[in-house]
Order: sequence, then C-alpha cells, then structure tokens
Amino acid sequence: MERRDYLELMTGQIRCKKMCPVITKEVEDHIEDQKQAFMAEGMKEEEAEKAAVEEMGDPVEVGVEMDQIHRPKMPWKAIFVIALMQILSGMFAAFFLKQNESYGYIAGIRQIFRLAMAFSVMILVCYMDYSWIGKHARLLAGSYLLFMVLMRHFFALQINGAVRWIGVGGFIVSLSLMSWLFLPLYGAVLYRYRGEGYGAVLKAIVWMLLIAGILITCPDIVMAGTVGLSCVFMLMLALEKGWYQVAVTKVMTGIGISVVGVPVGILAYFFFFGAEYQKSRILAMFAVNKSQMMEGTTLGAVRELLSKCMAVGRATGVEDFWTGDRISSADYMMLGIAGYCGILVMVLCIAIIAGLLCWFLRSALKQKNQLGMMMGFGCVMVLAIQFLLSLLANIGVSGFGQGAWCLFFGYGRSGQMVSAVLMGILLSIYRHQNVTPELVVEKRAVRAKIEEKRGGTRCWFVIIL
Repeated sequence: MERRDYLELMTGQIRCKKMCPVITKEVEDHIEDQKQAFMAEGMKEEEAEKAAVEEMGDPVEVGVEMDQIHRPKMPWKAIFVIALMQILSGMFAAFFLKQNESYGYIAGIRQIFRLAMAFSVMILVCYMDYSWIGKHARLLAGSYLLFMVLMRHFFALQINGAVRWIGVGGFIVSLSLMSWLFLPLYGAVLYRYRGEGYGAVLKAIVWMLLIAGILITCPDIVMAGTVGLSCVFMLMLALEKGWYQVAVTKVMTGIGISVVGVPVGILAYFFFFGAEYQKSRILAMFAVNKSQMMEGTTLGAVRELLSKCMAVGRATGVEDFWTGDRISSADYMMLGIAGYCGILVMVLCIAIIAGLLCWFLRSALKQKNQLGMMMGFGCVMVLAIQFLLSLLANIGVSGFGQGAWCLFFGYGRSGQMVSAVLMGILLSIYRHQNVTPELVVEKRAVRAKIEEKRGGTRCWFVIIL
C-alpha cells in the first residue's frame, strides 16, 4: 500500500478532523524513520518505503486507536459535583430567602431558575473550542476593555456613590463581576507574547493596569485587587515557564516587591495620615481579639453567631441575626449554613468547593497545550481568591471579604453566570486536552542574534512584524 493511501484510510477513521494534520505528521515521521532504518540495512528506497508502511500495521486499526486517543473527553465526575452543588445551593438559597419576609418564595424560585440557567450556560461553553480565543487574543482583550469602559460611562447605575452596576434594557448586571471574563483573555494575550523580551512583560503589565484601573474608578478596590492579583500570578507563571527572554529571577522579584509593597504602602498612608474613620476601618479589618472594636460591626455579629453554632443542628437565636439587619444573607450564605445546619455541614461544603477548585487547578497546570494551561490558571485564580475572601468573612477572620463571591453559595444573576462561564472554559480545556494542537504564534518581534567572526562583533536584528 502506498503511503498516501495508507494515511488517507487511517485519517478517515478519525472524527476530530482538526487533529488529522497533527496525527498525519506523527505517523509520517514514524514511517520515515522506519524507512531510513530499512535503507540502512541495505534495502532500496521503494522497498524500504513499502516495508515501512506495512510495519505500521492495519490503517483502520491504527486510525481507530488514534481516534480514541485524540477525541474530546467529558469530565463527567466534575460535572456531577457541580450539579450537586448547584442543587444544594438552590435548596439553601430558597430556605434562607424564605426566612426573610422581604424576599419570600418568589425570590427563592428566581434563584433556582438562575442556577439552572447558569448550569446550562456552563455546559454550552464546555462544548465550545476555547482555542479560537488564542487566535484573536489582543483584539478580544482590547475590545472587552473598551466594552467595559463604555458600559462604565454610559450605562452605569450609581448606588451609594458607586457605579459597580450597569443597567441595559431592564437588566442589571455587575460590572465588577464581569471583569472576571477578562482573565482568560489575559491568559491568551500572555500566550501570544511568547518568545519576546522585556517589552512583552511591560505590555502585560499595561494590560493588567488597564483592567485594574477600570475597577478602581467604579470604585471597587477589592475586585480590582482580586483581578490584579490574578493577573500577577498568571504573569509570574508565564515567567516561570520561560515564555519570555528576560532575567526571570530579577523580574519576578520586582513584581513580588510591588505586589506586597503597594498595598502595604496604601494602608500605611491611610492609617497614619487618613481620617479617623479610615483608621477605624483598618483596625476593624485586622482585629482578631479586640472585642471592643467588634461591637456594632458586621464582623462582630459574624463572630457572635459563630460562637453559638453547634457541630450539627440549628444555633440558638440564629433568626435574630438572619432576619434582622446585623448580617446580610447575600454575603454570608455559608455562615447561614453553619447557623441553621451546623458547622460540620458548612465545613463539608467548603471542602467540596476547595476540592473542586484544586481539581480545576491541577487539570489546568497539567495541560500540554500552553494556551489552555494559562487560560485555565487565570479562571481558577479569580474563583479561588474570591472564594478565600468570602470564606474569611464568613468565619469572622476579616471584613475584607464582605461582598466577595462564594462559588455556588451566592445570590444574584451576575455572579452565577460569570462563574458558570469560567467553569465552562475550565471544562472545555479539560475536554479538549487531547484534541487541541498548539497554536503557532506569529511573533510581533523576532530577535535574531548573529555571530560574525569578522572582527568578532555581534549584530542584532529586530524584525517588527
């Protein structure tokens, strides 16, 4: 059988057609290597070609085997866990909303409908091929930033002096939560800059500052910090992988010092030179055992309710906290689980979410496709940071997490939909791990170093594409 006929018959068994060129090249390389080995043994070229093709085995069987390897694989276990957590979240949400007379049954039904819609969106995104984002990374990222700026200035709703929400056609959407969708785009941008030098790092920092700047103007300092820190982690991962031609240790050290130094400097400034209420807020944020600072605060109410919670069962007087104005059920749903069901139930929910996030992180970092690895890492980072902040608030450690989004256990359309999109991207990355070939990045700048023996000089050429 001729090589061409063999390859045509083999690739006819493969259902994922975009992998056919990759598989064809892999098989052709094996045939060529075997051909060269036969020729080294004394065979003529035509005889060696025919023998090498026959050595590969039956083309149908090889094609079927390749099809099994290079085909989408659904993460059914993860989808089952997500569906289970969505159901539990809906049940708890309906129960908690029922306890508050200002919401009632209708709000609970609305929340269950949102969860069902979010799950559907997640499955839809899961079946999409994420790799197209990498092909148009900078265009998509720039367009999304422009979109957020336009929404911020023309459709923003001012609530208590902040413009963190936008209203379009009767729908109200959180602009802060929408910023999470920039993270996979940012990962694709970092991927497109591979092979470049310090200019790539500088451009990556500019992208980071742009999204953080938009959030600061809302203002939403916590979300700006969440998204900015996620971008920093992604950039440091890209540096650790050797994507850019820079002094990695020095650049990572500089970024680390900036990440720690800037927030500390801002807090120090407001603590020593700010108004008294700003100093009080800083002290309350970090207060651990100073009960006098907790009186009349949400953080104090959280700690008071936790002190009354049992291992299993309803805490004494939980209704006074939950139905009153002391604790917002929207931000402290996990605390409500501890109050009405017991601390062990809360710990179980936390463990499941943490386990799911760890699985997402492990799956992302194990990706052979570098684009999928970086995009998945960004999605996990923003979900994990927000979950950690929410957890710290729900267990009374810090008030910084008040308003942070807890995966699954949170009210609102925006949070459910955005987190569903991110989880859908993560599932898509896992699903396509064996079927998405590495993109060939067209370098914007290629540096060629030529050693000239004439005079021992070095010439550097920079080609700007």
